[in-house]
Amino acid sequence: MLTDWVLIARLARELEELLRGDRVQDAGLLPDGRTALVFRRGGKSRVLAIDLFSAPPLVTLEDGELGILEEPGFVRTLARSLKGMTLTSVASRRFDRLLRLRFSARSRFGVGEELDLYLELVPRFGNIVLLKGESVVAAHKEFTPADNPRRTIVAGSPYALPPLPENPRTIDEPPEGSVLDLLARARVEQTRHAQNARDVRRREALLRRLSDRDRKLRDELAGLSGKRAAAARREDLRARGESIFATLYTLAQDEREAAKESAVKLFAEYKKLGSSLPHIADRERAVRGALEIVDTLRWEAERAGSEDLPDVETAVDEMQRRRRVVAQPTARKRKRKMLELRTPGGSRIVVGRSPVENAELTFHLARPDDLWFHAQGVPGAHVILSRDDRGRVPDEDLQAAASLAAFYSKAQAAATAAVDYTLRKHVRKQRAAPPGLVWYTHAKTIVTQPQSIDFLERA
Repeated sequence: MLTDWVLIARLARELEELLRGDRVQDAGLLPDGRTALVFRRGGKSRVLAIDLFSAPPLVTLEDGELGILEEPGFVRTLARSLKGMTLTSVASRRFDRLLRLRFSARSRFGVGEELDLYLELVPRFGNIVLLKGESVVAAHKEFTPADNPRRTIVAGSPYALPPLPENPRTIDEPPEGSVLDLLARARVEQTRHAQNARDVRRREALLRRLSDRDRKLRDELAGLSGKRAAAARREDLRARGESIFATLYTLAQDEREAAKESAVKLFAEYKKLGSSLPHIADRERAVRGALEIVDTLRWEAERAGSEDLPDVETAVDEMQRRRRVVAQPTARKRKRKMLELRTPGGSRIVVGRSPVENAELTFHLARPDDLWFHAQGVPGAHVILSRDDRGRVPDEDLQAAASLAAFYSKAQAAATAAVDYTLRKHVRKQRAAPPGLVWYTHAKTIVTQPQSIDFLERA
C-alpha cells in the first residue's frame, strides 16, 4: 500500500486539498500510541494520525481525541513548535515513500516562520523529523554517525533526505478512489487483526490460569482420597488395640504397661482418623464445587468475545483471590443491547453472554416470577423468559427459551440437551463464587434441540 510511491504522491495531493489552510490546534499521542496532529478550521477538528510501526506505516485522517499519556520529548517538542501554525503545503518525492508537510506562521511583529515535518514512511525504518530550514529540530528516532554511518538524524544537525530506493516499485493500475479511504480501510483491518491477536493471547493466558487451578484442585482431591483410604483402614487399628487388651493376661507383668501404652496409641489414632472423615467429606465437596467453577469459567473463556474477556478475567481473579475485584453489573455501561428474542406469542427471551451479564440479567433485570433457564449439568448462559401481561407462557415459547439455553451452553453441539427451568425467585448466588455462579431449586426439565437466536428469528 504505502510501499508504492504513486500512492504517496496521491496521498500528498489529497492531504493538501483537505488540510491546506488549517491551523494546528495540538499535537500528541492518541490512546493507541500513534502520533497525531489535530487540525482545526471553522469549529471542526480533524486528526492526522501517523502510525510508523504498522506494516506498512499508515497515515490516516480521522476523528478522535488525544490520549492523556506521558508523551516522549519529541511529541512535546512537536506540540510546542507547531501549535498555532498553518499547513501551507504537502508534497512527496518521486520514487520515494516520503511526505513533507510545510507549516507557516507570522508573529505579531510580522516576522514569518516556516517549519517542515517529514514523514519517512519506510517499513521498519519509518521516522518523523521536524525541521527549521535545513536543521533538525527534533525527530521521533534520532541516530548518530556511530549508529548509522550513512546518515545522521540528531537535533541541530543538517537534515539529509533518506536515500532513494535502488529499485523503486511502481504500479501499473493504481487503485481507484481516495487513498485516504484506502488507508482508513487498511487501518480498520490492521486494528481488527491486532485485536484478534490480543484476544488470543488474553484467552490463552486465562486458560493457562484455569488449567493451573484445575491441576491443583485435582491434586488436592487425590490427596483427600488418600486420606479417606487411610481413614477407612482405621478398623484395623481398633482390632489391633482390642487384640492387645485381650491378650494382656498372657504377658509378663513387666511387659503389660508397654503393651497397654501401645494399645492406647492405636485407639487414639483410630479415633483421630474417624473424626477426620467429616472434614475430608466437606473438603471433597468444596473441591468438587471449585472444579465445577473452573469448568464453567473455562467454557466462558472459550466462548467470550472481545468485549466479554474482561468479565471473565474479573471472574477468574475473584476465584483465585489474588486481588479482590467486586463486579457491579448495574454500574457497567454497555455499548451493546442484550441478546433477546421477541416471540409471536408475546414473550421476551433474554440470553446472558458473559459471567457479569449472566449475573446482571438474573439478579437485576429479571423479576421474581420470570422464568429462568439453564442447561442441565453443564456450563451455560442464563436465559430469562418474561411476559408483560404475566399470563400463561405458551409451550412454543418455553421450547424456544430452552433451545436457546441449550445452544448457548457447553451442550451446543449435542443433538438434544436437557434444560432446567424455574422461577427466578428460586435462583440464588453461590456464596463466595465469581459472578454468574448460582444454585436453584423447584426446577422442571425440558429436553430440546439446541438452536441459536438467529435460527429462531428466521423460523
